[in-house]
Amino acid sequence: MKRFYLFLINILLTIFSFSAANLLTENDPEYYFKKLGEVYLKYPIYGDLKNIPESFENYIHFSMDLKYEDRIIDNFDLSQGWYRSTEINELLFRDFVVENGNLFTFGIKNYYSDYFYAQFIADFRLSDTSYFTYENYSLFDLPSLVYISLDFPTYSYLSYNKEDLSFLVGRVPLSYGPMKYNLVLSDNSPYYDTLAISYSFNDKLDYDFSVLSMVPLLSKEEYAAMDDEFIAFRNAFYNGLNYNPNEKLYLGISSLNQVAGELPNPVNMFIISDVGVYGGYMKIIPFWDINIDNEYAFNYDTNSSGYGLGLSKTFDFEGAKFRIGVERYKIQDNFFSSVYPYDNLYYRTIALSSEPGARIFFDYPFGFKYGEDSKINSVDLTLAFEKGYFNYIWDYGTNSKGIIDSNVFSFLFNTKMGDFEMKWKSLKNGEEKFETFLISYLFEVNFLLP
Repeated sequence: MKRFYLFLINILLTIFSFSAANLLTENDPEYYFKKLGEVYLKYPIYGDLKNIPESFENYIHFSMDLKYEDRIIDNFDLSQGWYRSTEINELLFRDFVVENGNLFTFGIKNYYSDYFYAQFIADFRLSDTSYFTYENYSLFDLPSLVYISLDFPTYSYLSYNKEDLSFLVGRVPLSYGPMKYNLVLSDNSPYYDTLAISYSFNDKLDYDFSVLSMVPLLSKEEYAAMDDEFIAFRNAFYNGLNYNPNEKLYLGISSLNQVAGELPNPVNMFIISDVGVYGGYMKIIPFWDINIDNEYAFNYDTNSSGYGLGLSKTFDFEGAKFRIGVERYKIQDNFFSSVYPYDNLYYRTIALSSEPGARIFFDYPFGFKYGEDSKINSVDLTLAFEKGYFNYIWDYGTNSKGIIDSNVFSFLFNTKMGDFEMKWKSLKNGEEKFETFLISYLFEVNFLLP
């Protein structure tokens, strides 16, 4: 009986205070507070360590979204199709589904001491076609199970982070560089299937390497454009070398080499392949903690280039941090695309919807979020606390589909039993526009297994 009571106490303590050495994302309340505290030039960010046991522990995880959405403007329709590729506007509007369409998650979490963590979480949300065709249901009023997306998990991994070495394997977002929308590898894709390794040679020099595996299948039209035999094999390899001589200067060079239709060799993994991108960045903090960021990249197959330039300042208050930032991007045409299907620099995922039925290849640019042939200005205001944040982002300019006007206001706050979120988001790309207001409460529990 005593063991049973101890088990119940452990469960209650776990529900109210569970924390581990996991990766933080923008959906975590403490993400911005930690990020604004120091210079981070890569994503993921590891969370703080609390209540770490001395031995290996297992948890059952469950969360559920209670939400209300008011669709203010709703004139975007995701077209159906079977194994068809997408264009940049469909990816941008798909963010509404990824961010707002959550239903529930279920899975396991485990960790060892303060440096090993693993999780497999099945996250269920509305399918892409269901979200745009009908409305944003919760688990309680879901008309049918066929409305659920089959594209999961989106965030499951095993990680190790200790001293000079860290690695992770699984399905996570990744981004490298100083900009909000990095040019060589950014986190505009909901996830990458990856093996990522980081190693610090000393306190001034470190190296990043990632293998990015994607769906190798092609659409019917793409098959027709192939000149030779199709071999279903497609991976990209990221290499980045970062140098920090002092606290005022950060430099880096990087490459993204894609290998398709054949097995990779060391040359095209680490140096050059048939198609890829070389890039470099510089962050300067000259005075008053003002950050000046610059990034440049070019496609060595098409000779197209792009740049990003940013200026930001963080104000540190007791228990809070406030950041204001402005950025300017320009990406030339053919920076990601090519006539030959396997030379397109897009991370391909596949989403399956049953109601309405669709099998869609979502092709996310490895780099800049708004795609090629784009000129974008971005303003970012963030007020971060230890348990939440306010964030406003305004992006304005043009891309290959026309005028871009994106506004996102988010408020996220952590409570003992979950996260409260309020979000207003509007997006105009060309003639299409979608605008919503969302209030949600993410109820989350983690049960310690005996």
